[in-house]
Amino acid sequence: MGAFDTSIGMYLLALPFPPPVSLLVGALLLGFSLDIYLYGFACYQYLVYKTTKFDDPIQLRILVAVLFVIDTSQTIAEFYGVWHFAVENYANPIALARAIWITPFCCVASGLTALIVEAFLIHRLYRLSGLFWLSLFLLFAAVVAFTCGVIAPAWAGLTYDATKWKSIIPISITWRGTEAGVDVVIAVVLSRAFWRSKTGLTRTNTILNRCIRTSIQSGLFTSVIAVADVLIFAFWPVSYLYAILGWPIGRIYSNSLLYTLVIRKELADIAHGTADMRDTRSISFPMSPQTNSIHVQRHTVSEVEAANHSVKASLDRYIVITPPEAVE
Repeated sequence: MGAFDTSIGMYLLALPFPPPVSLLVGALLLGFSLDIYLYGFACYQYLVYKTTKFDDPIQLRILVAVLFVIDTSQTIAEFYGVWHFAVENYANPIALARAIWITPFCCVASGLTALIVEAFLIHRLYRLSGLFWLSLFLLFAAVVAFTCGVIAPAWAGLTYDATKWKSIIPISITWRGTEAGVDVVIAVVLSRAFWRSKTGLTRTNTILNRCIRTSIQSGLFTSVIAVADVLIFAFWPVSYLYAILGWPIGRIYSNSLLYTLVIRKELADIAHGTADMRDTRSISFPMSPQTNSIHVQRHTVSEVEAANHSVKASLDRYIVITPPEAVE
């Protein structure tokens, strides 16, 4: 390897097993690459949300716009961070021991994104289940997580010495661990509520199954990433390996919220599709040539009218089904 890969300064001496500097800079490049990919996907969902004419309140539109500003700002800041370490200080590995403003800024930005998304999902959980005290507790936990997410990077930024980041391991564990716990509880409670709301109607169950899948994807996936990120930081606190998951986690939260909003059009199409719910038939032909049978499934008018209307009301409160405005 070259001189850059084999050089070690006081930063690398602080590591139990000093890795090559290329690995540390590579972690930043990998984290930025994942983040820019997720940012591109988020931009696509922002565009879909903007061009789809949902009748959303102004508060929700402002929230989406704020998320877009945060995502864009953090992505630009990460680009500068990669440029600072990989280009400007290419031949100066000791520069990795000096924290710059990128570290606290990205941590606060991702923490704010997580708080906004969790608060939105908690609001939906309350509207669906009516569990006031649980929703209040989850909101309090989300605020605590964000507070820890501000204190930890602020301390790291004030020290300007990456070799002293071991001191913020406890508060970092509290930060990401609380975020993960809130995400899991939200996913479990929403999935349970949707599962218990199932009826005998195929169309309704299809919508509920899609909501269950969305809740699990948005909740459990973000919690796994948060736990993995804090474990990396706990075992290698004086490295930049945490950036592999720590930088893109904000975009994961943004995409989960945007998917929840964008999928409403598909759910609305299912709920108000061209298929007539008063007379829904499905015919299946078996593949075996030895058996000639036809299975006909029919939902009569009385069966449809006997459906549980409270399920539709609760579902509408959660997904806020507002079909696109009619185009004349």
